[in-house]
Formats: sequence, structure tokens, C-alpha cells
Amino acid sequence: TLYKYNKSTGGFDRKTITAVKWQDSKISNVLKTGQQSSDSTTVYIPLEYITDGNVPENAAKDMLVKGSCSFTFDNTSPTTISASMTAFRNANSYVTVMSIDSKLYGSKALQHVQVSAK
Repeated sequence: TLYKYNKSTGGFDRKTITAVKWQDSKISNVLKTGQQSSDSTTVYIPLEYITDGNVPENAAKDMLVKGSCSFTFDNTSPTTISASMTAFRNANSYVTVMSIDSKLYGSKALQHVQVSAK
């Protein structure tokens, strides 16, 4: 489920993506200063499942939840958006989109959008 940042309201709109490949990576490095984790997620959206508005566009603002999520943001005012964000964070495990890379070349079967998130 994609929660797409809405520039006009400052809130988020829920969009469903029917089929993706979700790949989590758990990475940990031991440095002199201590252990550092840099977990990441890569989501592949096949071209055939891309419909109008169901692809992230705002890196560092759009959010993804693995699976189907029915949470809806109340985008009526800054106060309700803030309350919705608090409730969303408490109720869901989510990742924030960091980069969006369109791979729209080659055969139709291989074309996709690759989304990197943390």
C-alpha cells in the first residue's frame, strides 16, 4: 500500500498497488565507534500493475506498507494530519521512499519501477 504525499493538503492519500516484489535487506556493520545498521527495502512494481497515481513520486515523503493496509489519513487540517500521522506510526510498520527509478526499457515483461526505501 502506497501513502502518497498530497502537496495541496500536506497529508497523504492511500493508493493500492496490486502486485509488487518486496525485498528487505538487513545490513549491519561493526565500526570502531560501534555497530551501525542500514536496513533497506527495495520494491519492484511491474509495468502491467502501474496505473494512474499508484507509483511513488515524492522521495523522502511517500511511504509504503507491506501488504494491504486500510488506514486512511484525515487530510482536513494540519491538526488532523498530525494526529493521523501519529496513529499511522503507532499502528503500522512502514518504510519511507528514498529513490524512484523507472526501468522502462527492454521488453514489456521486464519493464518496471524500482523503489528504494528505508
